[in-house]
Amino acid sequence: MTSDKTLRWSAFGFGLFFALVVVLGYIPSLNGGMDHVAMSANGEHMMMGLYMIGPADDVTHGLSALFFVLAAGISAYWSRLALTAYGWYYAIDASIYLVTGFIKGDPAMHTILLNMPHVVISAIMLWLVYRGVNRGTASI
Repeated sequence: MTSDKTLRWSAFGFGLFFALVVVLGYIPSLNGGMDHVAMSANGEHMMMGLYMIGPADDVTHGLSALFFVLAAGISAYWSRLALTAYGWYYAIDASIYLVTGFIKGDPAMHTILLNMPHVVISAIMLWLVYRGVNRGTASI
């Protein structure tokens, strides 16, 4: 089972990571030279030329960052809860967009690579939460 210290540091690390994702989206030199004026009418912009990021993404990543940092500061219990909740959230998010991409007929490699960050992130979160947990005795 993952130690309390590892859970708290992991939650803190994910908090910093998600905060960085939000900040990177607002650095014009990393976003094709775009500034807020050049964003589309609905506020979406290409992040590092790879990912279309919109206001909902910024809010989601920002709230993830806030919750992870708070959880890490409170306790290992809250860190485990944050890793569990967001691990499953990002896993479901990736699954929905993978299936949607395939249904829409988007190129398979494009769909997989586009969703890979959420697949990897959710896998790490859930691995931290569930590694070494005996079936029937798992608790948050």
